[in-house]
Amino acid sequence: MAAQILDGRSLAADLRTELRARTAALRERGIVPRLAIVFIGEDESSLAYVRNLARTGERLGIVVAVERLDRSAGTQEVRSCLERLGRDPHTHGVLLQQPLPAHLSIREIADAIPPHKDVDGSHPTNQGQLAFGSGTQYVPATPAAVMLLLERSPHWPLRGRRAVMIGRSVVVGAPVAMLMLAQDATVTILHRLSGGLQPYVKLSEVVVVAAGVPGLVRGDDLMPGATVIDVGTTLVDGVLKGDVDFESAVRVAGAITPVPGGVGPVTNVALLRNVVKAAE
Repeated sequence: MAAQILDGRSLAADLRTELRARTAALRERGIVPRLAIVFIGEDESSLAYVRNLARTGERLGIVVAVERLDRSAGTQEVRSCLERLGRDPHTHGVLLQQPLPAHLSIREIADAIPPHKDVDGSHPTNQGQLAFGSGTQYVPATPAAVMLLLERSPHWPLRGRRAVMIGRSVVVGAPVAMLMLAQDATVTILHRLSGGLQPYVKLSEVVVVAAGVPGLVRGDDLMPGATVIDVGTTLVDGVLKGDVDFESAVRVAGAITPVPGGVGPVTNVALLRNVVKAAE
């Protein structure tokens, strides 16, 4: 039986329809949702992401304004910029675009964004609420995209399901693990020191991979019928590859996200949905 393809483009289209209606309702009240992005340096891939986000926002009735800072900007300069945007009553969401230059640390900067405008969930308060399962105002965009795709999988609801999260980054791995735990899944977190992956992956009904290693998980690693969410995106010889070997995994999985076309398209819309929520 062929695996269900969890199509991120289709889900993103549904979410955009929802957001157009919500932004229209806000505009009737004289409110124009506005996201301010602080962009440091000249990283081309990050710049392309920001431009795409701005285009998507424009189509949805959301203003996306970009504040450019020089690559040499110091911690205090970045913090001052974020604090100024946080005080602006017309700005509903503030985002610090990552990755940051090597001399900057997100841990020293994230708390400069007011928690109620921290639409990508990087403020320590929002991360703490997520970790404690008490519910955060804003779930980070990529973890939110993962959960939205899981909601369309045959293993939803997650209650009682065995799940594995490969990768433990504060951006994706740790938040996704906490979100699955909040849905009463039994969650195992794997990382580069965990040893062999297969003993854990083979027993898991839900597999989420965000390790940045192309082809790390293959079909013979999986439990037959498992739901597989591939967050990885690495350019290999000009082709975008995921952390899952799709050709072998699709023959074993019950549901799987493609790369590209899976998590990526949903991430942008999940972030903009947080902006609309902040404006409401």
